[in-house]
Amino acid sequence: MGGLSCPQSAFRQPFRFNSSLPLELRRPRKRGTVLPHFPQLLYCSPASLPLPLIEMSFRERLDQEFESRRKNNPRYSLRALAAFLDTDHSTLSQILRGTRPIPARSIRSWSRKLGLSQEEASLYIAAEHTPDAQTAERQNQLRHWTAEAMSVVGDPAHWHILRLSRTREFRPDCRWIAEQIGASVDDVNIALSRLLRLRLLQIKESGKWKDLTGMPDLTEKAFRKLALARVRELSAK
Repeated sequence: MGGLSCPQSAFRQPFRFNSSLPLELRRPRKRGTVLPHFPQLLYCSPASLPLPLIEMSFRERLDQEFESRRKNNPRYSLRALAAFLDTDHSTLSQILRGTRPIPARSIRSWSRKLGLSQEEASLYIAAEHTPDAQTAERQNQLRHWTAEAMSVVGDPAHWHILRLSRTREFRPDCRWIAEQIGASVDDVNIALSRLLRLRLLQIKESGKWKDLTGMPDLTEKAFRKLALARVRELSAK
């Protein structure tokens, strides 16, 4: 299998009956039969792949190919490489300068012309379309704040908590709030945490809850508008 050899020690382990095996694998064997014992399965991870392939982008691979051809022929031009790849000269120039992304179909086509395998082309495509750390972090933040906005709009418990906090009979107790609005204690706790994150509510050291919306007339529609504006504000930071 792919040039892998099984060590001799793998055949020295005697077979032991395993009741968890399927019935067809539990048939009796002749005395003295020894089955091979295989070590833990091997998994292919990025760390086990060739380092040059992981560390080099397809753009760098093209640049390396161009420099290699120029070394063999000093008169070899970028137009010649573009003709070889069957692409436009200006497009290739922009790609090598890093001002233009490389479409996946171009990576596949050019990889074949460069004699690369399909597996290598797939890795280059994955690397080319994988966001960098900063972009990935930004995308995670956007997903988080989008979920926050959807929760505020979809769960009226947020508005009810603020509404109740303005009443004289208000009790800063999640069980009491849950009974008043017909929600579970868990839902109230989640909504409360979100209001604190969005800085729409504050719990002082004394335990008193303070409404931070600054709205004299807190209608549900006005609250949603304010909450979404606060989400946009925080997501922009």
